[in-house]
Amino acid sequence: MPTLFLPPQPARGAPLFQALRRALAGVAALALALPAGAAVAARPASTLPVPPALQALVRSGKVKILSRFPTAVTGLAGYLVRYDGDTEVVYGERGYLFVGELVSPKNTDLNSRYRTRYAPAPDYGAVIRRLNRGGHLITEGPATAPRIYAIIDPNCSFCYRFYHMAEPLIGAGRLQVRWVLVGFLESTSRARAAAILTAVHPRLALRLDEDRFDVAHEHGGIAPARTISPLIAAVLKAHLDAMSDIGGTGTPTLMFRKPDGHWSIEIGLPPESWLAAYARRGRRR
Repeated sequence: MPTLFLPPQPARGAPLFQALRRALAGVAALALALPAGAAVAARPASTLPVPPALQALVRSGKVKILSRFPTAVTGLAGYLVRYDGDTEVVYGERGYLFVGELVSPKNTDLNSRYRTRYAPAPDYGAVIRRLNRGGHLITEGPATAPRIYAIIDPNCSFCYRFYHMAEPLIGAGRLQVRWVLVGFLESTSRARAAAILTAVHPRLALRLDEDRFDVAHEHGGIAPARTISPLIAAVLKAHLDAMSDIGGTGTPTLMFRKPDGHWSIEIGLPPESWLAAYARRGRRR
């Protein structure tokens, strides 16, 4: 089973909670004020109004509510929210907003349980459309072949192995891969990804990175860019956000179309037989 590389994320809980608290500073008065006429509610938690502080954060565009759900605590509503690219669970009761961990009497981390249970299904189609609009994908292979979107880091040894696994199929016209560059594994990853994306011929630059890959030290073969423009920095962030949005926890993360036509993902290096079978599905209609 391949080792997966995790993109940099805040340690669970504290950093995002602190960020939310900073965001709440601008609506502190609302967070402390009980809505007019509020009383202890006997209604199900899922029917309670959204706390004013959370409403204010949503209106300001700082926070997006992904889902809303009842909790194990009577009268306490839970909210899965997205803030600055990360997701967390917060709670509301009688107009108050609670930001922190919720632990059951049996010492169960309910935040993690709720996050897993109520996370909305990724919209792969929307992510793919966003990536295509970004204009910084490196495409290899004919448009009529089965397609894979491969999110890769230039310093990733499993990405290197996937690249060389896919190249014969691409060369035979049996597979199309749209390479999505990210940079988070090593200190040189972003600069190497930038060097590839800003090359005169990005496809050749990617091939250079993979053909000269230093397997022993897990370093890509292309020299890192000396500077990263704001445009390319934004592209790399957008690609990493896309990886997060589809639930990618490591590289390579592959988006592929299932036989029923719906998109799905494969995380990590797949078996060579899996890729060959995918390519055998034949030409795209």
